[in-house]
Amino acid sequence: MKILLCNLPTESEARDYTTREYLLVDYTKYPPLGLLAIAADVNPKHSVKVLDVIVKNMSIESTIQYIENYRPDVLGLSVVTRRLYPMHVITSRIKESLPNTKIVAGGPHINYWPDETMQLGTIDYSLPGCGEKTFPLLIDTIENGEGEELLKGIPNLLYRSSDGQIHSNSPDQTPTILDSMPFPNRRLVNLNDYYTAVDKAQMTTMYSSRGCPFHCIYCDVQEKRFCYRSAESVVDEFEEITKLGIKEIHIFDDTFNIRRQRVIDICNEVLRRGLKIRWSARSRVFPFDNEMMHLLKKAGCNRLHVGVESLDPETLKYMNKKQTLEQIQDFFKLCRDFDMETLAYFIIGFPTETSEYREKLLKRVIELGATYAFCNILFPLPKTKYYKSLLDSGVFKKDHWADFVRKPIPDFELPLPRSLQEQKALEALADDFHRGFCLRPGFFYREARKAILSPRMIRTKAKLGVQLLSMSGHK
Repeated sequence: MKILLCNLPTESEARDYTTREYLLVDYTKYPPLGLLAIAADVNPKHSVKVLDVIVKNMSIESTIQYIENYRPDVLGLSVVTRRLYPMHVITSRIKESLPNTKIVAGGPHINYWPDETMQLGTIDYSLPGCGEKTFPLLIDTIENGEGEELLKGIPNLLYRSSDGQIHSNSPDQTPTILDSMPFPNRRLVNLNDYYTAVDKAQMTTMYSSRGCPFHCIYCDVQEKRFCYRSAESVVDEFEEITKLGIKEIHIFDDTFNIRRQRVIDICNEVLRRGLKIRWSARSRVFPFDNEMMHLLKKAGCNRLHVGVESLDPETLKYMNKKQTLEQIQDFFKLCRDFDMETLAYFIIGFPTETSEYREKLLKRVIELGATYAFCNILFPLPKTKYYKSLLDSGVFKKDHWADFVRKPIPDFELPLPRSLQEQKALEALADDFHRGFCLRPGFFYREARKAILSPRMIRTKAKLGVQLLSMSGHK
């Protein structure tokens, strides 16, 4: 069978105001890791193709035309909620033009709304959860005639029976063992398409764990069980990636460092094998200590990405971050001591913030010594505790996300949870933050030196600099 796996175009996606628009274009292109992962264990007798419409900057219409020209037997879609409208348009058209093509939807949106997505009437199967094992089972079942007894045996699957009723299978009750999962099949995409503005060489992403046991009110991480791979499995994938000629790896975990000994074991395994590769990881600011930092640097880790979110103790408590200002300060001191680069994320817009805090935020972030920093605006993502609090308090009079999920519309925009005046002030503050951080002479000189041997890095950083300067002129 011909199997086409693709993500969805950004055209007409739901709008949000989390990240300023000038930070969303051309500075980061990550590979579609979920699609590459579910493709890895599909029986090789099938032809599997991955279409990354994001990196190709494809429209809804060009995506439809590609699918119609390819004429797959199975179309697999990775769906995020903000792109539900593009999904609905594409699947409606494909159902008309290619009625025999089976459409399977997975991804974060399906984890939250599998039944609602089936009720839209344009997909054949919803597959929430980890698809590395269940998607190949579904492919085998489709090939063998889609008998209901076979469909019933696929954990988590939602499907329609012969009478049109939607059925939902129970989840797999066996423990999740990530070491048994196949490595993503990175050979299905052009690896040269992917980069970030802070990596010197060709890069890719990977996961060493899944889930985050913390419950921050703004966060939509769905898996709250922390499942992790062994050090040997993680470094095995490191080795496979280096054989593809890739020089930099970004570990895309939600909480890479939550188990201290595992971090140490990974570093020691890299050193034992003598691997020479640069890598980075998404972490929390705690736990870290001298031994961990020493081994991380020695094993090739050159940057840690951390969600600091706030430097106000009351706001940290309000968001249920479970970290203290002292832990934040200790983390950045350790990174300075060990010459570890940092990429720090901050959020503004919490009701506990004072005007004095907002005015001094940039100065305090610079004093921390963060290598890179981004300032986002608090946004009520679906299913988060923050969004629920807006419903419970009456700020939102109805469940706007639920309405959108039932009836996707183009360019859906959630009402503001604050006054327009405050929203504009937050946008101006975020702009001032990025200008003030990125246009410092020392920052500019350091980044220019880093980019000197990378034409792509020069282009992306120069573009951001021009945009920030242009904004400054129109302030």
